[in-house]
Amino acid sequence: MNDIFTAESGQGRIAYIKPTGSEEAHRLGLIPANVELPQGVTLYVLHAEDGRVLGYTDAYASAYGAAVQNELTPVSVH
Repeated sequence: MNDIFTAESGQGRIAYIKPTGSEEAHRLGLIPANVELPQGVTLYVLHAEDGRVLGYTDAYASAYGAAVQNELTPVSVH
């Protein structure tokens, strides 16, 4: 039903871009437990509307571009 509403309303699907540190990246299973991100490094995680992780990168512009390239409407989450 959500796909039908999206198509009929003319709005694109939404993808959320969330800046994420090492602790959250471990919790999400993005990086192995024995790997730590250097201090101050932020990953930008692209989430589907339902919260699924679609991908991640080390640059906001890359996450934004991936969303647009896949016909998603990117929204920043803080």
